[in-house]
Amino acid sequence: MPWQIITNLEFPSGIPKFPNGILEFLENLEFLGEKSIEKNLANLQKTFIAHNAKTGEYFAARALFCHKGIYYFFDGKDFKISNSKNELLKGIKKELDLSALSEYLSFMSAKKSFFKSVFELRAGEYLCYKNGKLKKGVFDSLKGVGILDCDEKNLEFLKSRILNTLEKQISLYHSQNPCALLSGGLDSSLLTALFARQSEQKVQAFNLAFLDAPHYDESEFARTAADFTGCKLHSVNLAKKDFLDTFYASDFNAEPLADSASIALRFLCEKIASYGHSVAFSAEGADECFLGYDLYFRVLEFYRYDLPQARYPLISKDSEYLRRKALGLPIYGGFCEVFTRHQKELLFADCKDFSIDEPILAYQNDYKELRQMRYTDFRIASEGIVARKLGAMSDLVEIKTPFFALAKLALSLENPSPNYKPKELLKSIAKEQGLLSDEIIYRKKKGLSTPFLEWVLKEMDASSEILKANKILGISLFSEVFVRELERKARRGRFKQHLWSLLCFSRWLDKHFG
Repeated sequence: MPWQIITNLEFPSGIPKFPNGILEFLENLEFLGEKSIEKNLANLQKTFIAHNAKTGEYFAARALFCHKGIYYFFDGKDFKISNSKNELLKGIKKELDLSALSEYLSFMSAKKSFFKSVFELRAGEYLCYKNGKLKKGVFDSLKGVGILDCDEKNLEFLKSRILNTLEKQISLYHSQNPCALLSGGLDSSLLTALFARQSEQKVQAFNLAFLDAPHYDESEFARTAADFTGCKLHSVNLAKKDFLDTFYASDFNAEPLADSASIALRFLCEKIASYGHSVAFSAEGADECFLGYDLYFRVLEFYRYDLPQARYPLISKDSEYLRRKALGLPIYGGFCEVFTRHQKELLFADCKDFSIDEPILAYQNDYKELRQMRYTDFRIASEGIVARKLGAMSDLVEIKTPFFALAKLALSLENPSPNYKPKELLKSIAKEQGLLSDEIIYRKKKGLSTPFLEWVLKEMDASSEILKANKILGISLFSEVFVRELERKARRGRFKQHLWSLLCFSRWLDKHFG
């Protein structure tokens, strides 16, 4: 057959309509219309790129929540495609496209590339390239999911579905000697316990310790979970020097990425790889599926009630929620949202020609309230900050996220009972199955964080580093007054992520265009 899978990405052994699998599907491409392609890719679990050497045709599809991306260069004449953006950038002239900056500042990463004529296939999309023409389509958008009440009559069905899905996802990778990322929280402990129950060998679990910053250290909770589940815990200490060395040397993401957890995760993955593991299970996605963030319920107030604008400072996120509500935009901008529109206007005050768009429009949909918030986070996770962070580790360790397999089930839970939040489902499973102790199940949520900015601010004048961008570009892109005010606030514990996002962008810009 002239069609060949040309990447080392995982791909499905079969597509429903074609018993001989993906190659037969590709052979029939010219006879399939858009609806047929969408139907046949509907259950795609993996991501792949294929090439037809005879016709010069390419076909690629990116599954939802598959963290390996697909990148391509197309300037209307030349076409190049790869699963590695760093590889794609070799051999092409790199030109800066600042139109990605507004989205990056909102979400800590941008789907749109900062390089002209370079694109990333979105999660749930496919592309066909033939005879100089490029065609794209959507086969999975997370839309049109039905509603299932999270009430007493559905509880047993929901718990059974959740448990079976997680167990099935874990079982897919037994042959690859996986390990577990274990923070000691409910989600990672539950996933590790399910893994340990299936595994015939002692599960190897890894967590980050912060001996230099005990306020951030949760290793004792990871130890408690490991002891209860019978795992071997490797507690990896991340010191200030380790973090800074990894930050300064980081070359694992071709685009700016402002999630400080990616630095810590990179360091951890290097240690995991040294133990011989190439796959690790992560509980990423559990909070998005089961409303684990208090922010969901705080923002719910903005959807349901008319709140007075005067209560909130103009620079606050709450004021931004009210602005969006008045304009009919999605109110919620993701758990990791950083800069509001007003903050961007202050940041770009010295650069009148720089356009500030509305990145939130990309997440406009027909869902309401909690479903809309979940949908926004799922989209951002599948093609933005989570995908970039985890995808950037794939040269060391493939990070698998079984909870994201529950995304559509989670989207169906529109109206959880006020007395029964969906996160209780996980607690019930852990309790009823005897997977975890009460100490782990009912401990107060803390969430993994790092003293990233405290460490960085001791080493550098962050404002001067950020304002180098103005010199590199030859324009007053960032307002010096606003940047220095951000640093003053960050040193007092506020707007830390804002300063970090700017610092990561400026360092990336200096590296590629300085």
